[in-house]
Amino acid sequence: MYPNNIKPVKGVALMAAGLFAFALTSCDSSFVYEDLRPCIPEYKIKLSYDHNMAFAEQNEKVEHAHIFAFDADGNLAEVVTADKQTLINNNWTLTFKNLERDKAYDIVVWGGLVDNSPFSLDGTRAISSKDDLTCRLATETDDDGNPVSSKSFPALFHGAGSVAYSVEDGPEVVTMPLKKNTNTIDVAIRKTTGEPVEEGYYIVEITDANGVMSHKNEVSGSTIKYNPVSYTSTQLPLPDGQGGEQEKTTEAGVSQFHVARLMENSDANLKITLHESGIKLVDMKLIDLILAGKEAVAPKMSDQEYLDRQDTYNLDFTLRPEEDILVFEIYVNNWRVVVNNIEWK
Repeated sequence: MYPNNIKPVKGVALMAAGLFAFALTSCDSSFVYEDLRPCIPEYKIKLSYDHNMAFAEQNEKVEHAHIFAFDADGNLAEVVTADKQTLINNNWTLTFKNLERDKAYDIVVWGGLVDNSPFSLDGTRAISSKDDLTCRLATETDDDGNPVSSKSFPALFHGAGSVAYSVEDGPEVVTMPLKKNTNTIDVAIRKTTGEPVEEGYYIVEITDANGVMSHKNEVSGSTIKYNPVSYTSTQLPLPDGQGGEQEKTTEAGVSQFHVARLMENSDANLKITLHESGIKLVDMKLIDLILAGKEAVAPKMSDQEYLDRQDTYNLDFTLRPEEDILVFEIYVNNWRVVVNNIEWK
């Protein structure tokens, strides 16, 4: 009986000793011992992506992170990078090791610069200033030497802000909100007859000067012609014009585009042309069209906030094939759009 009785007592004693040792070495402010080494401060950044139409945390969409900290003089103080698994393991929170207490730092975050991304930073090899954090879209050139993009985009995120840590020991976490800089646009074309829309019968293209994004997330660059990254001929439900769908489906040809950040003051353009004749059926300002749909779902939201939160757009056109003209049935994300206030070239 004796050996059996002593084992749990010994275990309790060891556990109590362990708890006491933890108390002496932990950062719990309720224990103060002048002869113990203070806890080393840990300054952390937590990435947050709730700037979406769901207003819900979706930081799991961030595939990779580069976080840059600059001091008050604009000098690079520290860079922290992490892949998706590291972000998952650390709950999308990364630690700075070289930042100092009570000093202000400017933070710039680029998320999603994975190996297959067509986006890259100017200062990938040697970063000396914030200007080196300009993010550029790699493009091809057409026969006339104009930039063209036909590639699929992994999600690209940007964040920026100033932080100043204050704690002398223990961890301090600052949340850094992110915005998504990539968008998917599906352009569906239907015929009033219901017959299939053959690939190549219509040429659909989007143009925008948005391939260069600064560390402030300002957009510039030469005008890029975006070509579809995919084309599908499929049965789609008819929109009901009120944001929903009817039970009836019709054949539609869907051209999917991946485009960089959309800005309210841009000259982004959507064009639909008949391939054989070159007749222009649609030539209109893309942002005006998108924002016309915004009025139905978020009328009180600012235009730029809507463009930053919404990252998927479904543009649905109906065409009368026997005359090759546009029937004025245009839907944006299933909401019927009246074109009176949209510039139609």
